[in-house]
Amino acid sequence: MEYSAAGVKYQLWFIEMKKTIKLYKEHGWDETKKIIIEENIYQQKAKDRITSEYGCIKKRIEALPEDIQEYMLRADLSTAKLIALIANMSIDRMLFEVMYELYREKIRLDESEITVIQVDNLFEEKAKQDDIVASWTEATTRKLRQMYLRAMAEAGVIRKETLNSRIITKPYVEQELRDLLIKNGMESYLYALTGER
Repeated sequence: MEYSAAGVKYQLWFIEMKKTIKLYKEHGWDETKKIIIEENIYQQKAKDRITSEYGCIKKRIEALPEDIQEYMLRADLSTAKLIALIANMSIDRMLFEVMYELYREKIRLDESEITVIQVDNLFEEKAKQDDIVASWTEATTRKLRQMYLRAMAEAGVIRKETLNSRIITKPYVEQELRDLLIKNGMESYLYALTGER
């Protein structure tokens, strides 16, 4: 998967994702898109914004195996948020690397916080390794960092401590979600959340 800066305009959208999965299971993708636009399910002001949000959410859903999609529909709130974060990580390489290389490592080392500087340092390291990341402007990387930290906070894996630091709140991952991730070869997403391996 290549790096992309598309995440600057996308949020976690776990509620919208759950609604979209439910509609998709009942109606298929074509009818789901029509319903979402006509009924403004996402409560957006402009049709192009609805279409853009739908495209992102559909891509996230399609990145999840069917059994994890089904599980999200019946999961409790905190688990549904984790599944939304996993789906987001599965289509956003940089977010996955922030979670796997920084967040996971902090848990493994029993450290309690992630700082803005540490996230920025990871971006700088990736820019040295990849031309796409190197081409991002400072404003783009700042916005991506903000969106990633916001998504992580919404998913409950961090909480804001100060302007420049976030406290790690290691999530409880339900056994069924653990089993589904392992069964589907998605262990790295589990480990990104738990600090395992």
